[in-house]
Amino acid sequence: MSSPIPRAWAKLADELAHRSALPLTDHGGDVAAVFAQLVAQGHWQRLLNRAAERELGAQDVARLCVLAYLHDLGKANRGFWLRQFPGARLVGHTRETAPLLRTDLRQRPEVAPLVAMLRDWGCGEHFAAVMAHHGTPLNAYSKREGALAVEQPIIARMRSEWAAHDGYDPLAQLAALLGDVAARFPLAFAPGPPLPPAPAFVALLGGLVTLADWLGSDTALFPVAGPHDAAREALRRDHGPRAIETRGLGDCAMPAATFEALFGYPPRGAQSESDAADLGAIALIEAETGSGKTEAALWRWLALRAAGAVDGLYFALPTRSAAVQLHGRVNAMLQRLTGGTVEAVLAVPGYIRAGMQDGRRGADEAGLLPGFAVTWPDDGASEARWAAEQPKRYLAARVAVGTIDQALMAGLQLRHAHFRAAMLARSLLVVDEVHASDHFMGETLRAVLRNHLALGGHALLLSATLSAEMRGRLLDPFSPTPPLPDLAEAQAAPYPALSGMAAAPRPVRQADARAKVVAWTAQPIITDAAAIAAQAIAAARAGASVLVIRNSVAGAVAVAQAVATAAPDLAFAIDGVATLHHGRFAPDDRRLLDRAVEAAFGKGRASRGQILCGTQTLEQSLDIDADLLLTDLAPIDVLLQRIGRLHRHDRADRGAFARAQARILVPAERDLARFMARRLRERHGLGPIKDAQGVYPDLLVLEATWRLIERQAEITIPADNRRLVEQALHPQQTEALVAELGTAWANHEATLLGTAYAERGTARDWTFDVAQPFTHLLFPEGNEALATRLGTKDRLVRLDPAPPGPFGQAVGHLTVPAWMAPGVAAEEEAVIVADTPALAFTLGARRFVYDRWGLQATRGIAP
Repeated sequence: MSSPIPRAWAKLADELAHRSALPLTDHGGDVAAVFAQLVAQGHWQRLLNRAAERELGAQDVARLCVLAYLHDLGKANRGFWLRQFPGARLVGHTRETAPLLRTDLRQRPEVAPLVAMLRDWGCGEHFAAVMAHHGTPLNAYSKREGALAVEQPIIARMRSEWAAHDGYDPLAQLAALLGDVAARFPLAFAPGPPLPPAPAFVALLGGLVTLADWLGSDTALFPVAGPHDAAREALRRDHGPRAIETRGLGDCAMPAATFEALFGYPPRGAQSESDAADLGAIALIEAETGSGKTEAALWRWLALRAAGAVDGLYFALPTRSAAVQLHGRVNAMLQRLTGGTVEAVLAVPGYIRAGMQDGRRGADEAGLLPGFAVTWPDDGASEARWAAEQPKRYLAARVAVGTIDQALMAGLQLRHAHFRAAMLARSLLVVDEVHASDHFMGETLRAVLRNHLALGGHALLLSATLSAEMRGRLLDPFSPTPPLPDLAEAQAAPYPALSGMAAAPRPVRQADARAKVVAWTAQPIITDAAAIAAQAIAAARAGASVLVIRNSVAGAVAVAQAVATAAPDLAFAIDGVATLHHGRFAPDDRRLLDRAVEAAFGKGRASRGQILCGTQTLEQSLDIDADLLLTDLAPIDVLLQRIGRLHRHDRADRGAFARAQARILVPAERDLARFMARRLRERHGLGPIKDAQGVYPDLLVLEATWRLIERQAEITIPADNRRLVEQALHPQQTEALVAELGTAWANHEATLLGTAYAERGTARDWTFDVAQPFTHLLFPEGNEALATRLGTKDRLVRLDPAPPGPFGQAVGHLTVPAWMAPGVAAEEEAVIVADTPALAFTLGARRFVYDRWGLQATRGIAP
């Protein structure tokens, strides 16, 4: 057995049966060195100064470095020290610091310098934020009423961890730690004004210390085995800057470029005005699908970078498939701009991708890698791809493209929320398809925007079809009830338009504007998959590229199967395997599907009869150009998004479909009131469902949309967009509709309003505010409902060995939504079922099939 480690240690390592220990003083010095390098970067300085509401001086920075150094001071406690011995009980080191300040130990001479420091620097809040570097505010430091009373008995018991025992004296080790940091940063302990007290500054500090701790704990840069003590200083001088620069966290100049050089064509519409400086910290672009909002967003990012207002970029999309598709486009732009020195991270759990490289987690052929290690095809770039390797790091990337959920976690009471908010603060947050947000997500996004602005960030919102009510709520996130223009004023607002916190909507100049006239008709066949398929087949036989978008996966699969049976030559297929497009495919297969969809239905597609079926995944980000659209009834803003996939590009070969046509699939009965019944079996996404909201629960909006279709035979895009959206979504229009339709609809409206109130209230309960004192924050433990809501409880199922999938390539992993595996324990592993015609596996008591139609849960439980 090895000799006991004589002093406080931070990390242990076993190398060839020789145990090494990193002294706590060394680890504190490592993290302080990284932190000092971090806050020396211009963009982090800008954010800290803004949050502090004054410019930080050299003494402020020195004091922040001391706090970073002391982040692990709790590891000096006896229980943690004893963890070097086999069988020792697990004792932590964060809330274990509370007895030093909340019991009589604060009177001990060894603790007195810490108490004096907190008093003289006015940094009690700052210290609480640093002690929360593992991700959540500590109840032991809470000033919330009643919180400390609950924690006090625990604190009293933890006091014993600071008593000397068997030759180890924790308080003596604490004194040595405090002496070492005072010697390193003498300026910090000289007389001077207190640290800035602003809560946003404290929140930003907490996130940056977490980052510095993670980087300073990288044993490749800061090895446990040594050198130690004074001999370690040279290593810190070399590796401190490297920890920052190689991970894209330092200042980075980018070459200047013209819009045309980056995107291959001169700017048009909003693209030529998206760099406007007068829009404010939150800007909004409203323009029709296919108008180039993505390029406008990237151009605004580069303009803000050039002005020193932002550094990084996070592009948030509503779906995984949209994020995967857009990631490639953003990365291609970065390749043209930087020659590949800056890569975009794909911030989608289940993927490990930076640039065009995919990392691989787990053991290599020799079994030498730990389970969480990641290898890259070109190993020399592994440090630069650090942010891509763990979802909690995604927002630390200089450029990332991912789902909106990753951004929302920067505003919710979830572990590492302050870290995420701090990392996001340096970036332009671009939120695409903001109209797709429900009440919960909309209110959560408002909280994220409030935090983002408080920490010095900028945001850009993109939408094809945003109502005046939602525009007001997002551009004025600090107001509980932003003012709402009346219906006439809302309809008169310009479209396409630019607006922002500091600017009312103004029209976008469109010298090359292209009006698209669309004929739309209601088809009462939403429940008849065979009839829908028959219409699609007839049009495809006449040469049309037909797009069928359904509100549910089941509805899409039913039509796709009907097409594959009746007209296999017309069905969308991959290597002859008929299929469709939705969100329940394995990641590698989704890449195949996305590429195949854009090849078959994109700008350069051939003119031929073909049919593509899918769900909402087809209405966002994919470059689709259809001759004919068949779509389930949906709210008008969603319908306009889907219609954006119709005649997206100029073509002269559409034949009988030269006139854009959208056929809206509706129920056979002209009465949506029956969909108010939550137990109705066939819903096709219409109305609320039992114990949930359903796809489109607001039947009033659906009724208003149906009436718009009945009222006029054709619409003109983009001229009619604003009017159509407001006539279906504006509260005045809803009130008039309820007055006409009667009691049942009034009750439905009351239910909707109650649900909206509850959903927004839930969001407010689950969000946090960086403007609130840190010690007033209490994060709930194990918030299962919130995790499920965000999809973080979805199961990433690994299949080993990876079996062949429906399109011939191996399927190494799949995502199983939480709702498809209720009651399945987290530790359950997938078991492949042998001798089945399609890939089948069990997860606990549940059985799943994965075939060309995607992932399906079989009825009942596994045998």
